[in-house]
Amino acid sequence: MTKLGAITSLKSYEELSCRDLERFDLVVARGLPYYYDSVRMLSLIECLRTARKVINDPQATLVARNKYVSMKVLESNGVPVPKTFLVRTRFELLEKVKELGEVVVKPLSNSLGLGVNRVDERSIHYLIPLLPYTFDLVIQEYVEKVRDVRSFVIGNRAVASMYRISPFKFATNYAQGSDVDPAPLEEYSEISVKAVRALGLSYGGVDLVESPEGPKVIEVNPSPLWFGVSRACNVDVGFELAKFLFEEACED
Repeated sequence: MTKLGAITSLKSYEELSCRDLERFDLVVARGLPYYYDSVRMLSLIECLRTARKVINDPQATLVARNKYVSMKVLESNGVPVPKTFLVRTRFELLEKVKELGEVVVKPLSNSLGLGVNRVDERSIHYLIPLLPYTFDLVIQEYVEKVRDVRSFVIGNRAVASMYRISPFKFATNYAQGSDVDPAPLEEYSEISVKAVRALGLSYGGVDLVESPEGPKVIEVNPSPLWFGVSRACNVDVGFELAKFLFEEACED
């Protein structure tokens, strides 16, 4: 941002002062805390709203970070997604796996591909003993995939797309050591932008799978990292995002 002539200040959420926010033209809310309870999170969101402008919108961030709710929002907006369900008991989990056969099991909210498992009626019995007594798990139908894709959307355009390749792990996140290659931007731009806009985000990382029926969105990250996609596509995604934020801050 300093290259663009902007003065910036980096603060953690723990030291955030609602009164201080009023003096900034733009607040970039990266990575809302996972460890806050719902009451404290509501207070944080209300505090952020005292700023002139916040990107990404904190309420939209919470929706996007909920892997069940976000899929339902995308589905209602015509974005192709896998069938997605929420289970809260071991019985529900077993019944849903029995119904669908092979599924992908995810925590309700996480990042970097942590806790994502592909299971079937046999292997689910190895996972169940590891679950707490009460839980919220997201179940997605397993989509026979050709390739994994991550697109980075800023504003109304996708700026870079990459294939993520991991021959040994089901989760193909770059943070978990997957290889990356550039992907043709035009093939994934429309669906990626549509997904980000449907969730009310200003920018985001869209995870897709290439299936026999076409690309399907499996997640949208409201606070994506950009090291992998920058490396794969030789695009300075961080600077592209900074330019967008600077323009947004100067708009009013």
